[in-house]
Amino acid sequence: MSVPDLAGWTPIDVRWQNARLLVDWCRLGDVRFTDPFFEQTVARLLRDPARMFFRHQTPVETLEYLTGAQPAVPPTGFIFHLSRCGSTFLAQMLAALDQNIVISEAPAIDQVLSAHRRDPRITDARRIAWVRGLVSALARPRRGDERHVFVKFDSWHTLELPLLAEAFPDVPWIFLYRDPVEVLVSHQRQRGSQMIPGGLDPRLLGLDPSAAAALSLDEYAARVLAQIADAALAHAPLGRARFVNFRQLPAVLWESLGEFFGVEWSAADIARMRAVAPFSAKNPTLPHHDDSAAKHAAGSDEIRRLAATWLGDIHAQLEQRRLAPGAQPAAAAAAFAASAVSRARSQSFTTQSITR
Repeated sequence: MSVPDLAGWTPIDVRWQNARLLVDWCRLGDVRFTDPFFEQTVARLLRDPARMFFRHQTPVETLEYLTGAQPAVPPTGFIFHLSRCGSTFLAQMLAALDQNIVISEAPAIDQVLSAHRRDPRITDARRIAWVRGLVSALARPRRGDERHVFVKFDSWHTLELPLLAEAFPDVPWIFLYRDPVEVLVSHQRQRGSQMIPGGLDPRLLGLDPSAAAALSLDEYAARVLAQIADAALAHAPLGRARFVNFRQLPAVLWESLGEFFGVEWSAADIARMRAVAPFSAKNPTLPHHDDSAAKHAAGSDEIRRLAATWLGDIHAQLEQRRLAPGAQPAAAAAAFAASAVSRARSQSFTTQSITR
């Protein structure tokens, strides 16, 4: 196919139109992605009529030809997370450094990863080529001083870890998690879309839609969180993984995550990240405060029961992995990965599981 000259263009969205998957491109100039989420930066920039109306669309297949075709900064690290556990806080600290390109939950990445559920003819090989091209296009330097690229994925993308590990075998990744009672309380107060039945394709989580609809919203959330965390644990043997507890933030970023990602922070870098840490990640005009104790105290007896039932063992395994990095022998790792199948079955939303 004929590939247009996309120098200077950035992919801002991938969407379906008349049964075709198209990439929406925009000229963003040298603007950095510094908002808490990728789409917030895009929405802000599209208030400019020139950017709103002068856009470019290409078939998604164009992405297959972009990897290596134009200068791009190779990915430095990936951030996976349980949700509501400080991943945006971490991304905002990284975005405080001019040399970092930080892509925070870009909807285009989700559209590419989920494309095969809309069209079963789309193969894993195609999705790998598309996500490589998309990340490469997002990682092109626009200011000239960019040296590192960090991608924060949506929480449910832990279920795509095998494909992402194949697409980016050399990129280290972390899984950030938090006390499950605190996460459930956060979603009870303001539910994420993935925590409402229908917000995600149930096939992504291996769930039965009719059985899921019979659950309370809190139990549905607990089971979705269990699937997300269980996938991170099961895929840790793929390598280059590290588990991080919310309680370690923010200091873990400059104390050890830099070394893990192969980055050496300067004293000035650490000072800039420290300067961001006192502010709320999702609303930087407000101060950040540790609400762990308050959220834990707000957990009802039912929330605590659900956390213990669906996430208690998994949280303990996450802590074990965090406290003993690299201590799992290869044979044990293989056995752990195999056991994930049985764990996932036991946590699937079937009528039988509901009546137990």
